[in-house]
Amino acid sequence: MKLIKEYVEDVKYLTEADEKTGKKGYYIEGVFMQANRPNKNMREYSMDILGNEVNRYVREYVEQNRAYGELGHPDTPTINLERVSHMIKSLKAEGNNFIGKAFPT
Repeated sequence: MKLIKEYVEDVKYLTEADEKTGKKGYYIEGVFMQANRPNKNMREYSMDILGNEVNRYVREYVEQNRAYGELGHPDTPTINLERVSHMIKSLKAEGNNFIGKAFPT
């Protein structure tokens, strides 16, 4: 059995004003995924495969304001709404990195 650990590296904590309300909110921004190199589970995905899946995820979830995430690493791919901690607002490629921006829910 392998233990999966998560590390927070190079994450920016930002404060921005909401365009509609003018209220300030806290966001995080940083590398969410990387192509062409092994991830923490020792899997490696090409830019073509990862890019296609990220584009689909952005269309189906991010643009529809349904890109919720849980704190930690959930056991299943289905999000438990009782454990939601953040919503991803953007996800874009920069070289082999996919830079995401999320805010707490």
